Amino acid sequence: MPACSDADSAEVAEERARIDAEFGPRDDAAGSVAAGDAPVEQSEPRVEPSGDAAEDASPAPDATRPAGDPPRKTEDGDPPAASTPAPALPDQGEPGPVDVDSLLALANSAYASLDRLRAAFSQRIENPLLGRTREGRGSWHQAGRNRFRMDFEEPADDVYVADGSCLWLYEPSLHDQVMVSALEEGVEIGTIDILGRLLSEARTRYDGVDDGVEDIDGVETRVVSLTPRQLPARYVEVRLWIGVSDHYVRRFRIREENQTLRTVTLTRLEPQAPIDPSVFDYAPPAGVPVFPDDVRCD
Repeated sequence: MPACSDADSAEVAEERARIDAEFGPRDDAAGSVAAGDAPVEQSEPRVEPSGDAAEDASPAPDATRPAGDPPRKTEDGDPPAASTPAPALPDQGEPGPVDVDSLLALANSAYASLDRLRAAFSQRIENPLLGRTREGRGSWHQAGRNRFRMDFEEPADDVYVADGSCLWLYEPSLHDQVMVSALEEGVEIGTIDILGRLLSEARTRYDGVDDGVEDIDGVETRVVSLTPRQLPARYVEVRLWIGVSDHYVRRFRIREENQTLRTVTLTRLEPQAPIDPSVFDYAPPAGVPVFPDDVRCD
């Protein structure tokens, strides 16, 4: 794996600060536990080759299954059969407010039961620290907590990949360098799976308020605003757009302590879509420097 030269050290330090600001802080495991973050059980989902036809499964996402939740797989290793849809919330189709706690529980349950998810995404990052706003769009693939890929159509060729052991960030729209960091259960994984972390913590670490109904790409959603109960907090402001009919999150917006505001919108959702495992493989382009060069990815 090619290494960065000493002459690039200042640029690398600046780039790491930018990644921390835009993609999320790389906190350590000890700090997370000290702050009250219980390590989340990591499971290995079954990722089917693209040639296998997936049954039309009842919606239900995953990536973060809090400890104590029923396992996502049967004893023979197959995904559970389509379950009875979650009960509708009282008056959820009405313009009036709903039970926010129940809505968040349904959204977390729906997300936690997914083994795979394919979708289109758009993203907007407003970073006052760097005085810059970045927008992007592309395809989203996810399988469990530690396999994730965002392929950008705009900016072309930018890519974020979590391959099960490492996170790779390559943004040729900004610079010709690959950033890599090791995935550690409860630390980097929680950073990659932002939505899963938000949903698993929404009812215990935040106070939620119903902000009414809004349409996202033809889908009716309930908007929930979350405020952290204690500061400092990883996210000082959160908004979730939760589908009324299926409880999938179609949009989430987070503001970090440094005031960076990230908005991600998911459309054309394909829950339990067959995904070829090779989607999550990544090799840095030939000749492109990788920092740091001593990270091991198995």
